[in-house]
Parts: sequence; C-alpha cells; structure tokens
Amino acid sequence: MKRNIKETEKKILEVAIDIFSKKGFTGATTNEIAKGAGVAEGTIFKYYPKKKDLLYGAMIKAIDLFTESIVVDTLKEVIEENKEAPIEILLKAIMIDRIKLFENHFPLIKVIFYEMQFHEDLKELFLNKASKNLQEIVPKIFKKRKEKGELKNINDFVAMRSFLGMIILMFLQRSFLPKENAFETIEQEIDVLVEIFVNGIKE
Repeated sequence: MKRNIKETEKKILEVAIDIFSKKGFTGATTNEIAKGAGVAEGTIFKYYPKKKDLLYGAMIKAIDLFTESIVVDTLKEVIEENKEAPIEILLKAIMIDRIKLFENHFPLIKVIFYEMQFHEDLKELFLNKASKNLQEIVPKIFKKRKEKGELKNINDFVAMRSFLGMIILMFLQRSFLPKENAFETIEQEIDVLVEIFVNGIKE
C-alpha cells in the first residue's frame, strides 16, 4: 500500500511539473493535473490541501531531482570516464552530456527557473544545492590539470561559469533560432566551442 501511495504522489508531481512548465502556476488547474495523473481531483488534495502546496511540493521534488540525479550524477560519470583524457576531450564530453540534459528535461528546467523568480525560498533552495554541488565537482575538472601545468591558474568557478554559459547559449539559439545554425551537426559546433574555450580566438 505504501508503495502505491508513493507511486501515486510521484505521478501527480510529474504531471504537475509538466503542466506548470506549459501553463505556469496560475494557468494550471488541479483538475487537469488529476486527469493527467489518472486520479480523482480529491486525491490531489489528500497530498496537497492547496494548489500552492502542490506547486511547492513539485518544485522541491524537481529541485532535488534536477540538482542531484539529473545534473550531478551524470556529470560525475562523464568526469570519471574522462579523468585521464585531454582537457578538450573532457570538455567535449561534458558539453554533449549537458545538451542532452537540456533536451531531455527542458520542461522541468523551464518551470524551475520561472518559479524561482517569484519564490525566494525556492531560489535559495536551488542555489544552495547548486553551490554545494559545484564546490564538489568543479575542482575535479580543472584542479588536477592545473597542478600538472596543463592549464592557466584561472579561478575554477569563473572558468566553469564561462563554459556553462557557452553551452546554455548554444542550446537556446538552437532551440529558438534554429535557422541561425552555421553547422551541419551539433558535434561540429561543440568542437569549435571547445577550441575557443581552450585556446581562445587570437592567432
């Protein structure tokens, strides 16, 4: 019975996240969330007495899922698989992995960042989790290579922020301005971005 309860709540949250991402909090209704989850509307109120409670439950669940199993775990795997590879290979692998993440979880990403604009506690929760994970992961990308003299002694977080910015902007451009693509494949574009990030644009 407990397992069914957990599965029901999980389904409600998954549908809520999907509908919130498409319609926003105010545009979504508990009735359509219930229909999408295959439960009676009253079942939702057993878990979440108010619609705002459902939003918070969905967002907290989404932030936990997004920052841990979706973002962090896969990134750790990529770093571990390429820990002895040249920096160019590692960065390319990270970039490909992050683009897949954006493609597969864009509705979730969109609703998290949208709702954080209006809920300070959600924003604080996300930033705290993101900061904690970055402090653990970023040194694994740059520290060892800097110690070997392969990289300049540039602040790790500034470097990572710049690199992530390149990934995000590439994804947004490809999603919303696809006609502006100058490359036949995304792999070709990734190669150029990694080259620019590692070696710059100066001759």
